[in-house]
Formats: sequence, structure tokens, C-alpha cells
Amino acid sequence: MNEKHKITVADPSFSKKDREFIMDGVDKILSGQLSMGENVRLFENEFSEMTGSRYSVAMNSCTSTLEVALKSFDVGKGDEVIVPIQTFIATGMAVHLVGAKPIFCNINKKDFCLDLKSIENCITKRTKGIILVHFAGLISEDIFKIQELCKSHNIFMIEDAAHAPGAEIDNKRSGTIGDVGCFSFFPTKVLTAGEGGMFTTDNNDLADYARSQQNRGRDLKAEREEYKYPGRNIRMTEMTALTGRAQLRNLEKYLASRRKIANIYKRGFDKLQSKIEYVAPKDDRNSSYWKFPIILNRSFDRDIFLAKLHSKGIFADLTYQPSLNNQPVFKNIFESKKNLQNSESLMKRHICLPCHQNMTEEQGNFVVSTVIETCMSFEE
Repeated sequence: MNEKHKITVADPSFSKKDREFIMDGVDKILSGQLSMGENVRLFENEFSEMTGSRYSVAMNSCTSTLEVALKSFDVGKGDEVIVPIQTFIATGMAVHLVGAKPIFCNINKKDFCLDLKSIENCITKRTKGIILVHFAGLISEDIFKIQELCKSHNIFMIEDAAHAPGAEIDNKRSGTIGDVGCFSFFPTKVLTAGEGGMFTTDNNDLADYARSQQNRGRDLKAEREEYKYPGRNIRMTEMTALTGRAQLRNLEKYLASRRKIANIYKRGFDKLQSKIEYVAPKDDRNSSYWKFPIILNRSFDRDIFLAKLHSKGIFADLTYQPSLNNQPVFKNIFESKKNLQNSESLMKRHICLPCHQNMTEEQGNFVVSTVIETCMSFEE
């Protein structure tokens, strides 16, 4: 393996300037307010400026933002929430933890997001809403049609934008199209604070509820320490917010770098259409390129394909295996009655290539040439 070409799927970035910003902030935190201080408030405000949302509420994880979003719509026992089968466990788990039933729905080939027709088929009188996941950072080109479908059935739409900070469509950024947006700052994400999540909305009532839930369900308008809702401590720490602020200042630069690598891939893979298909938008602004998914020809053995990439130092991976509906925690509780075979087949043929801000053009071209070489090896 050539160390020069050791390429991982994630590589968090902290420049000298970022480190100085963080260390200066740490000194202030340690000599001042350790919790519920200015960094959380500033991070929320700065995040709203980035997305264009009226309100942002910082929490300890994206999972917490999803749970709070569901509870803000009174989702509970007997309710159903539509979720894609291609997503992290947290999307379905949040539905389960509030007492509702996740309804597993097909994804489509063009963007690995919820399939519009399948959503229509999944809606019942028990449906309270859907969670639309921007897989790999890509906003579904059908998002406004899905939004209209939700409005016509009087159900909510939550954007799981964990992969997609900064992605936009028709001048609307991720997290501002649905009723609520949910973001993640885990180390593998486009922006990292180590941990943490952000809840975004334009609805004042939803924002007030989220702020109450941030602090154990406390009544924000009461003069005394009174609690209006059941809740727990899901606050973001000052240290986490400080780290997130350092990252957020670089978002546009990160996105430009990721899109540059993605375009190297697109140009390189256009000549391989009979062997692989890539999952990427026509307009680069529609994706933050958390990763770059490709779908392999049915004749290729995916495990062997991956092993060959790994042997060359390209640590492509499989995202979310098994599928959400086949996770043991759900398989033993909820029987999937929908035909999900096409989506499951699609998931079994995909891999995700690295696509991050620390990659060089040389590395991008190396990935392309190695993928081409690997495709050719299956025909020998």
C-alpha cells in the first residue's frame, strides 16, 4: 500500500487558525461559564445564518434532535412515521423510542432518497409524517413534490440532514425546506464538533418546544424552575459548541473542495456507465458530498471490489448494512409488509468512495484510475 494514497472516508480538519480559535475559547470557558454559555448561543445564531432558518437549537446529538422533532408533533403510540430503509439506525430508533412505528419505505436509484411513489403507497390513516434523509449529502430532486404530498395529507416532513450541511436546492438550504431539520456533528460528518446535533425550524412554537426539551422540559416563561414537559438534559456543551463554531467558519471552503473531488469522479466515471453508475446531482449545490456513492454492475462481486480498493489504500465502505428494516431491533418487532426487494438489491450493489476536503486532485484521479482498473479486472 502506498502511504501517499492512503485515503480514508473521513478526515476531520483543524487548521492552525482553527486550533488557535479553539484554544483561545477554551481559556475563556475555563475562566467563565462552563455550561449554557455564549458559545452555544453563538453557534446556534451562526448556524441559522448559514442555513437561513429562523431558529437553531443545539443539542447533544442528532438522535436527540430527531426525537425532539417527533415529540414536537405529538408522535406516540399508534402513530406511524415513514422512513427510508437506507439510513443510520438513529432515524428509525427515534421513531421507536417515542412509541411510534417506523414504516420502512423504498429508496430510488437516482439519489438513494425516499421514493415519491413509494411514500404515497405507505401513507395510511395512522401516518403522522415522514423523515426524509439526505443520503450522502444529496437533497432529493423530488423534495418539493414530497413536501406538497405531506401538506395534502396534513402530515409533517422532517429533514434528516446529518450528511448535508450547506447543500441547497432552488436557493433553499438543507434543514429549511421541511418543518424541522436535524443535523449531526459526529467526527465522520462534513462538519464535526466531536459529537452534537442541531435542530432547525422556522416555526416559533416548535423552536420553543425544542428549547424546553434542551433543558429537561423546563417552562421557559415561568419565573421559577418549573417543568412543563417530560424531558432530560440534552444540552450541547460549551466545548462542543466552540469546536462546531471553528468548523462552521470553514464550511464553504470544505464544500468547494468536496465538489472539486466529486467532479473528478464524475468526469472519470462517465466512460464507465455500463460498469458502474454514480449517485450525484446535476447541480453540485444539491449535495455536500459527505461521500460519493457508486452502484456496481450486477456481475461484480462487491466484497472483492472493496478488497481490491482497500489493497490500494482506498478505504471505500458500505453505508448502513444491514438495511434499517433488517436490523435485529426492528426485525423482531415490526414485520415489513412492503415490497422492499428492489431497494435492498440496490443497497447490496453500492459502495461509497471517499470525498472530503483534505483529498488532493492527485488522490481523486488515483481513485478514478483504481476504480477503472478494478472494473477491468472483473473482465479478465
